[in-house]
Amino acid sequence: MRKLITGFMATAMLVGLLTGCAGESKQTEVTVAVAKSGKDLSTMVWQGTVEALSSVDVMPNSNGKIIEIPVKQGDHINAGDVLFQVDNQDARLQLEQAKAGYQAAEAAFKNAEKASQQNTSVRPAEIAFNTARDNFSRMEALYSGGAVSQAEYEGAKAQMDSASVQLQAARNGQTGNYEVTKAQMDSARAALDIVQKKYDDCTVTSPLSGMITNVYVEVGQMVSPQVKAMAVIDDSGKKVKIQVADMDIDQLKTGMPMNVSLQSLGESCQGTISEISAVSNASTGMFTVTVQLEEASKVSYIGMTADIRVSDNKENTSVYIPAKCIQSDDSGSFVYKVSSGTVVKTAVTEGKKKNAYYEVTQGLSEGDEVVMQSSSPLEDGKKVHVLTVR
Repeated sequence: MRKLITGFMATAMLVGLLTGCAGESKQTEVTVAVAKSGKDLSTMVWQGTVEALSSVDVMPNSNGKIIEIPVKQGDHINAGDVLFQVDNQDARLQLEQAKAGYQAAEAAFKNAEKASQQNTSVRPAEIAFNTARDNFSRMEALYSGGAVSQAEYEGAKAQMDSASVQLQAARNGQTGNYEVTKAQMDSARAALDIVQKKYDDCTVTSPLSGMITNVYVEVGQMVSPQVKAMAVIDDSGKKVKIQVADMDIDQLKTGMPMNVSLQSLGESCQGTISEISAVSNASTGMFTVTVQLEEASKVSYIGMTADIRVSDNKENTSVYIPAKCIQSDDSGSFVYKVSSGTVVKTAVTEGKKKNAYYEVTQGLSEGDEVVMQSSSPLEDGKKVHVLTVR
């Protein structure tokens, strides 16, 4: 009897154990991912080359032989400083001739202008016309009273008509002379300006302040507008241009601070985004972003490779989760967030995609655990067993 009771108890314990194991095996198993802040994923490093703020190749605008080069490579110069002088003897002679021509045309115009103002050409004709008109008026009155003949009346009218024609001719001549001399003066001024520019072009000056990095010509050499003579850079500051993919470009804004480091020198400084290209390169699909360096004295080596990183942005509250965590239904996008062994259906707002991750701008906080994979379909409030946390 005792053996029977003992066997019965053992059987009962075994059944209970099996039942418990079966209950545990029905619990859904899940793999979860931890929501990470944007800065945790800001591992992008862009590389570019340190450049001067601007650079220019200097080419002359005239043909001729170089007779003087008062500067050399490495010199610091100001905008407007003379870089080299081209022989200007022919241009100088042409300039003197053009100045004489302009002075003559200007004098003729001033005489015509004075005559127009003083009415010297028209005044005698006006006096003659007024006299003839007054005489005709008297004759007209006498003719009406029968005191003069028709021949005398018609003679007075003919004199008045002739004086009117002469007056109009004098006026036209005076106006025409003024306009002709003014046109001649304007033409002479234009010719002088052309020759003056040709003369000025013989003296080649720097278009900007900075440093001469290359001198490609020498005294005695013939040059033309197609010859690159010197290279000048604006070394008052430095910049780095980087190429950014379309999936990352919306994270960058003008004025955003950037970290700049030169690994080969062990130096670093801060920079600021000064320009972002409006369109991407047609062949690469990349956007050009220009970072202007601050504390430029620390980065004195133009041509060196620089690593560019986004400075930490503590105001960024977005988080990232793997794209496979996000589901959708008629109500919109959602995830299953794990809390105390239970899943909670949580609505989320998606932002930009970065590789295999999606930005979540609303619905999650850094550190939240969301389901990536599950052994069976999920529903709000369901108990789960977490197998792996990624």
